[in-house]
Amino acid sequence: MKKDNLYKYYTELPQWAKGVVVVGGVGVVGLLGLRIYKKLFPSQSERTAQQLLNTVATDIQRWKREGLTQSYPDLEYQTLANAAYEGMRYCAGDSYSDVETVMKKMQNNLDVAMLIDAFGIRQNYCFGIPAGTPLDLMSFVRKELGNDYFGLTDYRVKRINDNWQKKGITYKV
Repeated sequence: MKKDNLYKYYTELPQWAKGVVVVGGVGVVGLLGLRIYKKLFPSQSERTAQQLLNTVATDIQRWKREGLTQSYPDLEYQTLANAAYEGMRYCAGDSYSDVETVMKKMQNNLDVAMLIDAFGIRQNYCFGIPAGTPLDLMSFVRKELGNDYFGLTDYRVKRINDNWQKKGITYKV
């Protein structure tokens, strides 16, 4: 009975409204299909980010076994990761100096690994719209600080790498 009512309602719609219903239905099905496709077939950058997180998890356990100590409590890494993300997540109004400050707070390899782990994989946004694929911390920093304004701001990445090298940190942005 309900099917008949729905069909009758649709047939009584004006022609333009039928078009809107059809286009909207196709759009919803298309978006749903795209989400399923992205889950089944992640992009190369998403696979690389996940691989980095898996490697970092192993590194964290190894360095803790070797006696390397973290410089901050676990929750502080999440706070620092959030601060770095907020400093580079939007197209306009980013605060790259905040990101550089966060990265320079790392004192050893374990700190960097803990920060990468706390950051996880996050999405970049342009005016509230997701832009590109989700990235890990190092890829995000490299993309935002290393390539901004056609490479004019890559001095920040160099300063981070120099700072880490002086501290004996083997990670590179």
